[in-house]
Amino acid sequence: MPTYVFEVQIGGDIYHALAKLKHAFDLWNSHIFLISSKADIDKAENLLSGTFHEIKNRIKLIDLNKVEELYKRKKSYFDFENDLGIVT
Repeated sequence: MPTYVFEVQIGGDIYHALAKLKHAFDLWNSHIFLISSKADIDKAENLLSGTFHEIKNRIKLIDLNKVEELYKRKKSYFDFENDLGIVT
């Protein structure tokens, strides 16, 4: 059973993305994450106030730019550790 479920929504219907996440939450009580653009996050927040209100306090909405920033920071940290010779 998945503990963490991510839906990356770059194009398409935000409604169906939320439906998939709600299904995962209902089945497995998973921690659910929606990764999307700011515009789609705004749409998702609107849907979470109505149709998907059951998961409003359980879902984490993440802007695509934040994922890119996370990747860059983690890579920089890994590269630094590698330079120091403490990563195998």
